[in-house]
Amino acid sequence: MARRSSSGNLFVGCVAGGLVLIGITLYLRDRGLLRLPEPTPKAPAQRAEDLAKKYPDAEVFAAPEVDKKKVKSQRP
Repeated sequence: MARRSSSGNLFVGCVAGGLVLIGITLYLRDRGLLRLPEPTPKAPAQRAEDLAKKYPDAEVFAAPEVDKKKVKSQRP
C-alpha cells in the first residue's frame, strides 16, 4: 500500500469538502431555500454602446433593411 503525505491528504480533503459544499448549495437552490442573484440583461442599445467603447475601430455591420411594403402578411 502506498502511503500518502500530509499534503496529499490535505488536497483530497479540500476537494471532498468543496464537492460537499457544491452539492449542498445545489440541493438548497433546487428546494427554493437558497436564492442566488441573477444578472439583469442589458438593453440592446446599452450593449451596443458598450461594444462601441470597447472596440472603437471595429467595422459595424447592420442587418439589411426590409421594405415593409414588399413583405406579405401571413394572415389568411
